[in-house]
Amino acid sequence: MTGRGTLTEPRARGLGSAAGLLCAWEQGAAVPSGAVGAALLRAAGVVEDLATALDLPLSDSSVLLAAVYARTFGERVQAETSCASCGERLELELPLHRIDPVPEPAAHGTTVVTVPDGADVAGGELLVRCPTLRDVVAAGDAPDPETELLGRCVTDGKGGGVDVAALTPDVRRAADRAAEQLAGAGALVVRSACPGCGGSVSADVDLAALLWQRVTTEAGRVLGEVAELAAAFGWAESEVLALSEHRRAAYLTLVRGRP
Repeated sequence: MTGRGTLTEPRARGLGSAAGLLCAWEQGAAVPSGAVGAALLRAAGVVEDLATALDLPLSDSSVLLAAVYARTFGERVQAETSCASCGERLELELPLHRIDPVPEPAAHGTTVVTVPDGADVAGGELLVRCPTLRDVVAAGDAPDPETELLGRCVTDGKGGGVDVAALTPDVRRAADRAAEQLAGAGALVVRSACPGCGGSVSADVDLAALLWQRVTTEAGRVLGEVAELAAAFGWAESEVLALSEHRRAAYLTLVRGRP
């Protein structure tokens, strides 16, 4: 795959400061929802540019997003879902340290899916690669996102395009499973037992959405602090953001303690 660029270790300073949070929030808000993960990886300094992030396989981008989240906000994510059977609300915890990358070369290779004799597929097999963030963005704009996403990741045995909609249900399911296995952490599912009815509860995990939710929450808090200190002291945003978190908190205490 071309345009992958160079990966670097996630840097805590990327999102670890008030200014970094606001920068990440701005960059994430400026792209389509499917590209938010790519924007956050760029803002965190994990990749050099947005194009590189968009061309990452989901198996890579999800592990990197988990690393950025852990370094910035801690290694455990709290999330909520509901039981499909009884409607009970559940709080689930996702331990980010348990998310492992797909071993090489599987993450960047292809999986072969054999098709039945007589199927109109050149070479008698499908080659399935791992979806990328760019694929996710393109699928989000399509009338049938699931078919579009799979179609972008599947070729026939001779490298030609495949009409995914024309595949038999069994072959399509096999191709779907192959893409999910290649995606690794990009297709995470958390499972738990419902405390209400005892049934099994499963929830898909979107690491980009979880990180984005946390970034927007923290950015809102920082903006509120900037506005409060600017109103109290006449400081510019850059002056407020230049303060350490400890000193900013001390000034906020003084302001809020006024009669």
